[in-house]
Amino acid sequence: MRKKRKKLILNALLLTISTMTFGLVNMIFRVYLSNKIGAEGMGIFQLIMSINVVASTLAISGIRVTITRLVAEELGKGNYGKIKNIVSKGFIYTLFFGTLTAVFLYNSSEFISNVWIKDSRAIMSLKILAFSMPFVGICCCFAGYFYGVRKVMKSVTSDIVEVFTMMLIICLFVGKFIPLGLDYTCALVSIGMTSGSILSAIYSYLLYLFEKKKKSTSVLSLNNKCSLLDISSISLPIAFSAYVQTSLRTAEDILIPNALRSYGSSNESSIAIFGMIKGMVMPILNFPSIFLASFSTLIIPEIAESNALHKNKRVNYIISKVFKFTLLIALFATGLFMIFSKELGLAIYNNTESGFMMRILAPLIPLMYLDRIVDGSLNALNQQMYTLKYNLMDMVLRIIIILGFIPKSGIEGFILVLFASTIFNASLSINRLLKVTNLEFDLIDWVIKPIICIIISSYTIKFTFSLLNLESLLILQVLADLILYLALLFIIRCIRFKDIKWFTDAFKNDIKKVDWNSVNLYKKL
Repeated sequence: MRKKRKKLILNALLLTISTMTFGLVNMIFRVYLSNKIGAEGMGIFQLIMSINVVASTLAISGIRVTITRLVAEELGKGNYGKIKNIVSKGFIYTLFFGTLTAVFLYNSSEFISNVWIKDSRAIMSLKILAFSMPFVGICCCFAGYFYGVRKVMKSVTSDIVEVFTMMLIICLFVGKFIPLGLDYTCALVSIGMTSGSILSAIYSYLLYLFEKKKKSTSVLSLNNKCSLLDISSISLPIAFSAYVQTSLRTAEDILIPNALRSYGSSNESSIAIFGMIKGMVMPILNFPSIFLASFSTLIIPEIAESNALHKNKRVNYIISKVFKFTLLIALFATGLFMIFSKELGLAIYNNTESGFMMRILAPLIPLMYLDRIVDGSLNALNQQMYTLKYNLMDMVLRIIIILGFIPKSGIEGFILVLFASTIFNASLSINRLLKVTNLEFDLIDWVIKPIICIIISSYTIKFTFSLLNLESLLILQVLADLILYLALLFIIRCIRFKDIKWFTDAFKNDIKKVDWNSVNLYKKL
């Protein structure tokens, strides 16, 4: 039992560290790339990535979650013989969908670029990305196996191989490709991503080959067959939900530049505006939520377990703590991006426009962060159909506003889309969670006190550094702001030591085995 507990804690820690590290690397890479290719280049890159997300979703078709679930179930039964059969059938399944996606993307890349994106510079990149699709699916198949057998480190190292390969290729050759134009520069990024996927798939397969196979000990070991029908019956419903959501999200990304063109902006200006907001500003605003993503991964099983055992008071207690910590982080980020917006824009992207946009969009951060945590909590409480419904309603609303307001208002309409969508989706999700749990929202402790603390800390630090003529030390200002903010939260008793103890205990609590179907926990993987 102690060995199992130690392994669980280690896996949770690895998942947390890897999530935060990859988030940091992704942000640094985006900043590096944006400084090389500018806002217009980031706009084209973002549109290409939107198409890539849809294609990857089709190539994966729910295989990672399916393999994780089936492998975990057979592992619990000690039926190791069937696990190998599950992986082999999953490999065939994903190879079929990956190859189908590759052929479709390669042959339709010109149509997608000229008709949907309305920019022929994306053709080359999409054709290159098409070759990565079978390998994307293979990586997810083996990642599902490693998660299922609780060997998170092997999946993490596979991701490291992919990311390192991509960044190495881009950093080595970007200087030679930039003079050739944005189409060739984006093609280089696609080459890096495709190469990373291929090497990662090969690496994952080798890890799987050298896995120590255990002998089956279950009485069910005679039934070691897993058919493609068994795989498809789980994968396809999960895949369909992902198809709908990613397709709508990509449709939104394609419609925004088109709507800006209808307003009167040139093609270059439309893509530059889109690239600045979606490819540059939003990733920076979302960066502090990386910690919440890993925190949610560790807390959600605890909510699921308590709910399965009908411990309603404990569910409410956990969710109240999650709300509080989420808002404490979100409100700090909001104050930081509003008060230091100009400095952050210049330091990160070397321009004031991105900083100005950070300041405008920063008030959305609390709702953005809270919405993610609330969606995870609803899934753990077996309310995932409401989450899906709200997300689909949100997508429809966004598309309506994009078509109705951006052609008339331009960038103001774009900002309206972000505000209306975030407020709408977060309000529905939060209302549903409060209704299901009968939780009381503590406005003073969760919102008002943190706002007071971040205003005092940010302006105090900014004024002090300005007085000492140290404005250029931005990182030091941010750290000092965080320290003073936390100190003020303790002083006014918004945070207590028992809160810190509960938070650290979240990384130590053992997660008991719960029924996959009743809790729907596998959907969070």
